[in-house]
Amino acid sequence: MPRITFSQFNAYFKNLAKTHVSIKDAYRWNPMEFTGRSRQGVELPVMLIDAVETQTSGDTTKTVHANNIAFTILGKPNTNTGKIDAYDAQDEVLEYCQNICFDLEARILYDATLPEIDGVKNWMYGLVSKNNIRHFKLGPIFTDGLYGYRTEVTFKNIVPLGVDADKFNDLQ
Repeated sequence: MPRITFSQFNAYFKNLAKTHVSIKDAYRWNPMEFTGRSRQGVELPVMLIDAVETQTSGDTTKTVHANNIAFTILGKPNTNTGKIDAYDAQDEVLEYCQNICFDLEARILYDATLPEIDGVKNWMYGLVSKNNIRHFKLGPIFTDGLYGYRTEVTFKNIVPLGVDADKFNDLQ
């Protein structure tokens, strides 16, 4: 199976956010943004998409890439969690965001069972299992005091074992 690219992950998660009826905004974010305010003009709930990280494993017969990606769902329209003691509002937002994450989990697992999507070979077919998904409570984050849930997903992919000699001058 070929390697899965950064762009494939990014496009998939942006489309996932676009097709979910409750998510109003989505973007790939950088952890450096974490310490300041959230981006201007963003509608809640928002999906923050992390860059994929890859862990290599395997043996002499195969190489496996565990592609780890995370997304965070933050906020609920018209629900202010900015005050540190707004526990009822925080609980309401946490439950709302957690349920969206559960919706997205179900969709990811469903999509991973499809050999093809719209007549095209599905790159994520068979790469995700329930054991490779985790959810975490988040908040307060940003100076806005936002709350939500973070979901981490691992896509396990067997990739070509050998070296591509065309990529190295000394092997050509």
